[in-house]
Order: sequence, then structure tokens, then C-alpha cells
Amino acid sequence: MSSSYRYGFYLRPDLATSRAQSEMHRVLRAQYNLMAAGLFMPHATLKGFFRSDAEPATMIERLDQSMAGWRSFTAYNNGVQRFGPRSIVTTIRDLPDGVINLALYELHDRAWAALEPLVHPECEFTPNDPRGLTGPNPFHPHLTLAMADLRPELQDEVWEFVTEAGSVGPAQFTVDTCHLYRFHADWSRPWWQTLTWELLHSWRAK
Repeated sequence: MSSSYRYGFYLRPDLATSRAQSEMHRVLRAQYNLMAAGLFMPHATLKGFFRSDAEPATMIERLDQSMAGWRSFTAYNNGVQRFGPRSIVTTIRDLPDGVINLALYELHDRAWAALEPLVHPECEFTPNDPRGLTGPNPFHPHLTLAMADLRPELQDEVWEFVTEAGSVGPAQFTVDTCHLYRFHADWSRPWWQTLTWELLHSWRAK
């Protein structure tokens, strides 16, 4: 399998949430020329970019097994949050009472169980992937609004701009669809300058 490919497994939001995320991407490109986040489909990451020599058919077979019995659930919009110096996101980690939504972590675990054995040992992304509830880099489910090409000195201004009208998107959505994607880019340079992608397979909850 070509080393120019990377893969990702993502949660697909509903139409209203996808529309809100996409619209914010368009506004941020128009106002600040931020492009990286808008190169992606609307999504919340379950397994981020990974390199693999496995055929997509093998990934799909393993995900079929791991996703068996998966049931839909509700995710909640917890508002806009900064992630480090270069990212702004809508966080969906918690339930309305502030307790962590463990259904998102179960889905995350299903994705890793299927795909981690297929990750290339020299994958440049997976060692830094967030994972689990605790630890130095815990998994925090979110929808990205700006990333990578957001200059740190502009983060405060962009955050104020994004939050001017309150939360981005509806108060909640049903999680019932996940997608496997294949990405192509020149990975030796800033990937968002050359990124393209294709949808390989979709999984629907019971």
C-alpha cells in the first residue's frame, strides 16, 4: 500500500451539526484565510490519521467485527473551547450534567481495537493520538473549527469571533454513523497544503 496514504475513522454528526461546522469553516476561511479544518468533512475523530500497509478491505472487515452491536446514542454540545495554541473546537465530551459521556469512549475503544493492530510501526501520527479517559493525553471528543494553520497570536481574536453568537451548532445530536476515510497528501510538508480524501465505508448504528 502506498505510503502517500493515511486513514482515519470518524464519527459523522447529523445534518444540522454538520451544517454549522461547515459554515464556520467557510466563515473562518473568508475572514482569516484559515483552511486546514475546512479541508475535512464535518466529523469528530475516533481514530486520527494513521499509516497502514493493510488493504482497506482488511480494515473494513476488522471494523465490521468491532462495531457489531453498536447502538446509537446522544452527544451534547458543550460549547466552544481552545485546544492548545492552534485549535478551537466545539467540545462534545460531556453529558448536560457535566459527567463524561462514556458512550463516546466506548466508540473510541471499538475503533482502536479494530485499527491499532494495522497501524504501521513508523506511523508519524498515532504515537501522539489522544486515548483513554485519563493520562497525559486523554481523548476529548470534539468537532474542530480551526486547527494547524491558526497562528497562536491570533487565537484569542479568533475565539472571540467564533463565540460572538454563542455555541456553534445545535444543543445535541444523535450519534448513529461512522466513516472510514483514506487521505492523500505530501506528508513531508504541511499536509493541509495538499490534502485530498475519499470515503471508503460507512457504519450505521442499530
